[in-house]
Amino acid sequence: MAPDHRLVRSRQRGLSYVEVLIAVVIVAVCLVPALDALRDGIRAAEVQGSQTVNQQRLKTRMEEVLANRYVTLYNAVYNPGTGACNNSTSATVAAYSDAAGTADRLLVTLYCYDFSSSNPSVSDTGLLWVKVAIEGSNLSLDTLKSRW
Repeated sequence: MAPDHRLVRSRQRGLSYVEVLIAVVIVAVCLVPALDALRDGIRAAEVQGSQTVNQQRLKTRMEEVLANRYVTLYNAVYNPGTGACNNSTSATVAAYSDAAGTADRLLVTLYCYDFSSSNPSVSDTGLLWVKVAIEGSNLSLDTLKSRW
């Protein structure tokens, strides 16, 4: 007796339960690493956003400090009692720095700079080293301000 072709065709119309189950397993296995990568990308974007905000804060404060005349900045580091610059590369200038206890506090350091020895100088060389940094971070901007 010959097989009934109507029965054979009806069995081939849809997907079997096993085929659907295998497809779901394959999708699940591939989806887990993709979601992990997406999560890592979102985290990186958040960190980068924070870095961008901090870089912009540093740049803004540097521009605010450099907007002052050389004499104004020099007077912030000059000590009339000693007749010399207070030259510590770690001493901040309170007038330009954020108040203590501020989150992501910006610290501004000024000192007289001797270009011939690339070191701080106690005398007025016509150059001030200006550094703006975020307390507790490795982010900072450095530049020189000239009297001329």
